[in-house]
Amino acid sequence: MRALSARAVLLGLVALLLALILGIIAGRALPTAPGANSVDVGFARDMATHHSQAVSMAYTAIEAAPSAEVRLLALDIASTQGNQAGRMQQLLISWHQPISGSGTAVMAWMAGTDLHARHVVEQRQGRIMPGMATPAEMARLNSETGETFEVDFLQLMLRHHTGGIEMARYGADHATTDEVRDLAGAIVTSQTSESQLLESYLAARGASPLPAASAVTS
Repeated sequence: MRALSARAVLLGLVALLLALILGIIAGRALPTAPGANSVDVGFARDMATHHSQAVSMAYTAIEAAPSAEVRLLALDIASTQGNQAGRMQQLLISWHQPISGSGTAVMAWMAGTDLHARHVVEQRQGRIMPGMATPAEMARLNSETGETFEVDFLQLMLRHHTGGIEMARYGADHATTDEVRDLAGAIVTSQTSESQLLESYLAARGASPLPAASAVTS
C-alpha cells in the first residue's frame, strides 16, 4: 500500500513537472502583444488614419474624374488601402489597443527622426500626418471638376503617397511583429508603383508634383 502511494506521488510529481515544462514552452511560443508606445501600435493606428483620407479622396475621384485611367487608379487605391486599414485596425483590436489615439501621440513612434521633424512643420500647416491634405485642400478638391479636379487629385495623392511610403519604410525596419513588418513592406511596394503612375499622369497633363513639405514655409 505504501509502495503504491509512493508511486502515485512520483507519477503526480512527473505529471506536474511535465505540465510546468509544457506551460513554459507554450508561454514562449505565444507572441507577446506590442505595448501602447511601440512602433507596431503607433504605425498601425496612424497609418490606418493616413489610409482613410486616401480612401476618401479616391472615392471622390471614382465619381468625379473625367478620364477612365484616373478612375481606375482611384478604384485600386480605395480597394487596397481600405483593405489594409481594416487589417491594421483588426491588429489593434487583437492587441487590446484603441483604434484612435490622442493628437499628442500622433507620429510619436517616429520621434527623433527627420520625418518626425518634418511632421512638426506639416502640423503647423494643418496636416495631421506626413503628406496628408489639409481640410481646406480637401474642400477645394471636392468642389472641383474636369481636368482641374484630376490634376489636383493626382498632386494631392502623390504627396500623400510620399508621406505614407516614408512612414511605411520606418515601420518595416523598426516594427517587432511580422504582421506589421509585412504589411508595411506591402504598403511601400504598392504605393511606390502607384506613385510612378501618378507622376506619369501628371506629366501627361503638363503638371508637376507639389513641393515637399520641408520646402514649404508655414
